[in-house]
Amino acid sequence: MPPALPPPAPTATLSRDAVLDRLLTDILGGAVPPGVRLPAERDLAQRLGASRPTLREALRRLGEWRLVEAKRGSGVVVRPASDWSLAVLPEWLRRGSAARGGPIELRHLVTDLLAVRRELFLAVLRVIAPHVAAPGRLDGARALAQRAWASRGDAGAFVGYDFGIIRAVVEAANFLPALWLMNDLANVYLELASRLASGVGPPDDYLASYDRTLALLEAGHPKEACALLDAYLVRHDDRLLATLGAATLGAATLGAATTPTPTPTPSRTPSPTPTGRAATR
Repeated sequence: MPPALPPPAPTATLSRDAVLDRLLTDILGGAVPPGVRLPAERDLAQRLGASRPTLREALRRLGEWRLVEAKRGSGVVVRPASDWSLAVLPEWLRRGSAARGGPIELRHLVTDLLAVRRELFLAVLRVIAPHVAAPGRLDGARALAQRAWASRGDAGAFVGYDFGIIRAVVEAANFLPALWLMNDLANVYLELASRLASGVGPPDDYLASYDRTLALLEAGHPKEACALLDAYLVRHDDRLLATLGAATLGAATLGAATTPTPTPTPSRTPSPTPTGRAATR
C-alpha cells in the first residue's frame, strides 16, 4: 500500500524545496521504509499539492542522493540506507535520528564518522608526504592554522579553516585524486563539524600540534608527522564526544545550529570548500 501522506490545503502549491523537505522527512524519519513504492507521479503530486514537474525535480534530487530508485514496472522505490550517498548525512542527522535509535545511535554514528575522517586524513598524508618535503612548502597550511585558531570562537569559520589545513597540504602536493576526494567530502564534513563543534573549542595545543606536524612533513618525516597528527585528532575527538553528551547530540540541536558560511583563505592557498582550485600534477 502506498504510504499515507497528509493531504495539503486545497490552495497549496508547494515549491521544489518544500516537496523535497516533505519527502525527506518521510523517508529519513522512517515513515516510508526501504522497499516501499511511492504513489504514482500524478497521485503523489496531488497529495503533496505540487505540480508534476516540481515533483520530478524533487525526485531527481532524491535519486542523486540514492534515496530512491526508478524501477521499470515498479515505479519509484525507496532504497535501503546501505545504498545512500554520503551527501544525505546532514539531512539524516536532522530528520532521521529519532526514528532510528535517537541520540544513542547518533552518538555511535558520530564516533564512527570522526574515526573515518581521522584515518582518511592520515592515509592521504602518507601518500603525498614525499611531494611536500621542502622548507616552506606548507606555509599556506600554516596560515590556515593561524586563522582557524583566531576564529575558534566561531564554529562555522573554525571548521572551514581547519579542514582547509589538510586540503592545503594536499594541494601543495598537486595530488588531484586526493583533492577530488576531499572536494566530495567537504560540504558534508563542514556542515556536520560546525554543528557538532558549536560551543566546543579546540584543544590548547592546536597550533603547536599543527606547526610540528607540518614541520615534520617538510623535513621528510611522514611517519612521525602522522603519529603526531593522529594523537592530536584522538584528543580532539575524545574532547568533542565527552563535551557533547547524548542529549546534545539530539536531532533538534543539530537542526537548530547555524550552517557554516564560506570563509576566505590566504592567497595561493585552497578554499576550505569544494570549489577550491585543483592544481595540475
